[in-house]
Amino acid sequence: MNELSEDMEVVGPGLMLSDARQKLSLSIEDIAQKLKFRRGLVENIEQDIFDQKLPATYNRGYLRSYAKLVNVNSEEVLSAYDMLGVAEVQRSEMHSFSNLTEKQAEHSRLMWFSYLIVAILFGLMVLWWLQEPTQVIDEKLAVQQKASTPLASSQSEKSQTESIKPEASSIKPLVSIEPAEQGVDLPIVNEPITIESKVIVTEEVGSDGVPVVTQTLVAEISMAVFTFSGDCWVNIHDATGERIAWGVKKSGYVMSIEGKAPLTITLGRPELASIVFNGQSVDMSPFNVGNIAKFTLPLSL
Repeated sequence: MNELSEDMEVVGPGLMLSDARQKLSLSIEDIAQKLKFRRGLVENIEQDIFDQKLPATYNRGYLRSYAKLVNVNSEEVLSAYDMLGVAEVQRSEMHSFSNLTEKQAEHSRLMWFSYLIVAILFGLMVLWWLQEPTQVIDEKLAVQQKASTPLASSQSEKSQTESIKPEASSIKPLVSIEPAEQGVDLPIVNEPITIESKVIVTEEVGSDGVPVVTQTLVAEISMAVFTFSGDCWVNIHDATGERIAWGVKKSGYVMSIEGKAPLTITLGRPELASIVFNGQSVDMSPFNVGNIAKFTLPLSL
């Protein structure tokens, strides 16, 4: 069928049948009773509402019967019905065209948005490529500075150590101490003193009234070896206050520590630990079994 022009108004079959019914002064109930139709079917026909699930033959038969009843040319009614179908198809096509136009517009917007994202990413890539050589140079300079700093520091420490290290000739043996009152000569102790040691001098009066001078050589950096026969909690600080060992030590564990004497030691179970301090075994019998022991090494201090 030919397409309808935009200025053509479609008159459906329902309007033609409704006008004819009203001219005959018939009601919808009258039509339904005479044609054996449901009232709802008559109302739908006059409103141009047809069941699309039914074959077109049924709808055309309803219209033909209605037209004969109200004395309307059935061919004109069926032609209006056909034209109504053309109008519906055109409306559907227009709706599809409108949807297509909207989709194309949306697609166009998405394309422009994609182009914008690609342009931004490209700009960021160019910026990164331009900055990369500068970053590489900065990283190389930083690595060189880090490499040169420890070297300079080690050289400075070495020079400081050499400056404060005494000459071999400056280390002299101990000489005797002569009390002015008694005038008693004391024996000369020919034991050298290292830079990491100190001498403790004590003076006592003997049974014969002669003062006795005792010199004790104590290493400033001491070494202690702990051997545990059971799980024991320990906490050890050196003379500087630095904690050099702590925690629970398992049975059979041998622990060697170094620190500046005196060492402050706390043992959870002293009977489970044997200690060798600067090569000499430490007597642990004075400490009560099962009690926490806190003491310093060497014990004489």
